[in-house]
Amino acid sequence: MLVSSSCATALVLSVSAAIAAPPKPSSKAAPSSSQFTLRREEAGGPSAASARAKVLAGDCAGALSLFDDAINHTIEPTLRRDRGLCHEKLGHPYPAIDDYRAYLVAMPDAPDAEQFRDRLARLEASVGIGGRSRAAAEESGNVDSSVVTANESETGAKATAKSTGESYDDDKKARDLADDAEQSPLRKGKGFILGAFVHVPRYFFSKEGTSDLGYGVGATFRYSFGPTWSFMSEIGYAGIGKFGSDVAAGGVLLFAGMEARLPLSKYASDQIVLGLGFDFERQLNHATQIGGDFVGGRARAGYRHVFGPELAVEAALDGGYGEFVMTNKPAIIAGDNESLNHAARFIGGTFAVLVGF
Repeated sequence: MLVSSSCATALVLSVSAAIAAPPKPSSKAAPSSSQFTLRREEAGGPSAASARAKVLAGDCAGALSLFDDAINHTIEPTLRRDRGLCHEKLGHPYPAIDDYRAYLVAMPDAPDAEQFRDRLARLEASVGIGGRSRAAAEESGNVDSSVVTANESETGAKATAKSTGESYDDDKKARDLADDAEQSPLRKGKGFILGAFVHVPRYFFSKEGTSDLGYGVGATFRYSFGPTWSFMSEIGYAGIGKFGSDVAAGGVLLFAGMEARLPLSKYASDQIVLGLGFDFERQLNHATQIGGDFVGGRARAGYRHVFGPELAVEAALDGGYGEFVMTNKPAIIAGDNESLNHAARFIGGTFAVLVGF
């Protein structure tokens, strides 16, 4: 969602005020015989101070985990307010709604309460769960102010459910799905992905003709940089023909490249996946050790379905083009290996099971 520039301004002003506000001087002088030095610390401790420092530096994403840690150690409401501003700035409406509600429940008469009621109302309207500010409700004459105040004193999500008629369970489910999508590296988030793959069927084509049925098996390691791009790699074994037969060939398979994910559904449960990178495969006959290496590029296009935040399956069409370089030749063939090198291409299917962390 698009966030107005006022969000960033409010965020910086709120955090600046929290950091800059000096402690009030004590009206009593400390006894000279005191054995202790009392020091006023910011609520939430070092994590809160670090979080607000990151916000002032423009790093809202980096501040979130620090806000989480601080909130786990204190009930200071302004931390929920400031974390909510971060979530709103980053385009996370549901967590921002929860934080604004908690802040207003704890501090309904805060100097900036009306401003955050309006922010909350706009966010609720933007995600389709209704909600209006107290001022707007009172001005309309349709909602008694005492009812609105009572609703605000209830826990955040249930208050909105009562006032708007929305199902609390449905609202919570939607927020959980949105959070999963934002955090899962298989959907829109950052993180590592591990999995297992199989390439089958697979056929090579060159001036030497068409290969027997080929295959590949191994592990895939990936890292998601965000909603669209991931680094991807594979390490495994690629073979042609029945393993162990006199005419079979095979060896190590290596691949490294980039992957793009194009969501087909709201929470990226279904995606089109596109990949491109460099491929290396060794193809030696196991009986004679005659053969060489395939070096080239590989592209893929397919479909991924994600179950929850951590598990996915995908199927794709996989193909490549490159050079087959003879490294081990028959002793009866004289001359340079280069004379035996030739262009080659392959095409096949690929299937994978992936786990996100």
